[in-house]
Amino acid sequence: MKIAFGCDHGGFEHKSALINFLEKEGHEVIDCGCFSAESCDYPDFASAAAEKIISGVCNRGILICGTGVGISIAANKFHGIRAAVCWSEEVAKLVSGHNDANILCLPGRFSKTGLMSKCIKTWLSTPFSNEQRHINRINKIKDIEKRVCNGGNK
Repeated sequence: MKIAFGCDHGGFEHKSALINFLEKEGHEVIDCGCFSAESCDYPDFASAAAEKIISGVCNRGILICGTGVGISIAANKFHGIRAAVCWSEEVAKLVSGHNDANILCLPGRFSKTGLMSKCIKTWLSTPFSNEQRHINRINKIKDIEKRVCNGGNK
């Protein structure tokens, strides 16, 4: 699988280890930044990763900021992106199985790299359930995007 990976300074300390983990698991990683621990703006990296996914260059994305929240908000502005904040393996399983999240957002200041690796592995290995109730909910999200996001224009 091809994965877009982005973080701000709040996730930079985890970046190398997580990219190495993903590559050892057999995934190709596209590094969308950041490239140092200096303070930077998470919307830049959320945008870069989201664009890789909506263009079809990447299948999924992983984003990290201090809490995971800001970077998920920015990514979710893109039509077709379902970015979910994750802090446990159970949440990783649910956001993949129930929400069909195509971006996993992690809290760099509140999680250790080992837990993040477990969350990523769980998220990537859990298929969408295809249960009708979850399909209905995702379709409602898509309807909101069409209605609110100018017909889905990027």
